[in-house]
Amino acid sequence: MNGRIDHLSGDLFFENDLDIFLNRELESFTTLQHTHDFVEISFVGEGCGYHYIDEEVIYVKQGDLFVIPIGTSHVFRPSSPKQDKMLVIYNCIFRVELLDKWKSLLQQDSVTYDAISNPSQCASRWLHFQDKHDTFSLIVQNMYREYLKKSAGFETVLIALLIQMLVLLQRFEMVNETETASFRMFDEVVHFIKSRYTHNLTVQDVADYFFLSASHFQRLFKKSTGLSFTQYLQNVRIQKCCELLKSTDIPIYQIANQVGYQDMKFFHALFRKKTGVTPRQYRQNFQELDESDISC
Repeated sequence: MNGRIDHLSGDLFFENDLDIFLNRELESFTTLQHTHDFVEISFVGEGCGYHYIDEEVIYVKQGDLFVIPIGTSHVFRPSSPKQDKMLVIYNCIFRVELLDKWKSLLQQDSVTYDAISNPSQCASRWLHFQDKHDTFSLIVQNMYREYLKKSAGFETVLIALLIQMLVLLQRFEMVNETETASFRMFDEVVHFIKSRYTHNLTVQDVADYFFLSASHFQRLFKKSTGLSFTQYLQNVRIQKCCELLKSTDIPIYQIANQVGYQDMKFFHALFRKKTGVTPRQYRQNFQELDESDISC
């Protein structure tokens, strides 16, 4: 990515006083990261790749949906320039004024509403959802067909489908807020991590298992534990290391391998950071304590 950020005007897309535009884009490496003066809803229809949005890079795959407010910079990129590594995005863009007559149909105390109508007051610079049950896929494809055919009354159908999508996004948001308040599945998440910590476990693995986006899962996890997923996983692994160092004579490199670390240099640095001593010193300290207990 270069440092240049382009700006797109809705005048390039909107036609005949119609304040909504849809397309199906096969992403490449030619489009610059850009901002725009319209709201954009982007849906990953096929393939996988990366979404460069503000200062973040997010891995995306089929079913990812983004609400991108006015002023937020972004661009999609396929995972590779090879022909077999495609990334297809459906884009629905619209002027905020399009919804002026229909605002009463939307819940106005929501992040989705603020992202569209009041981006400067929105807590999030962009919204990310995952379409686990093809709810939004069907709506987006219907909108795209209506826009291409332009049959009688298609404008009304497009607005109706857009409002349906926004209402469903607000429902998703409310479900997420409920989860954030209590994170009901937290015990299950902890069990999942502790039963798989020896594997090459990633945030995406856990988020996918619990049908959450990686970014949303990380926010929930940090709010519930005060730690990032990586910090928590490291703590679980190092705690298990400590137990094995105290209770067994297994060589240190084997213990590291058992808990998921193959890079011994990284493992030693992490262990010392977490405990203040090396694994060998930790084992020796507890052996000395045991000996003193026996002598007593």
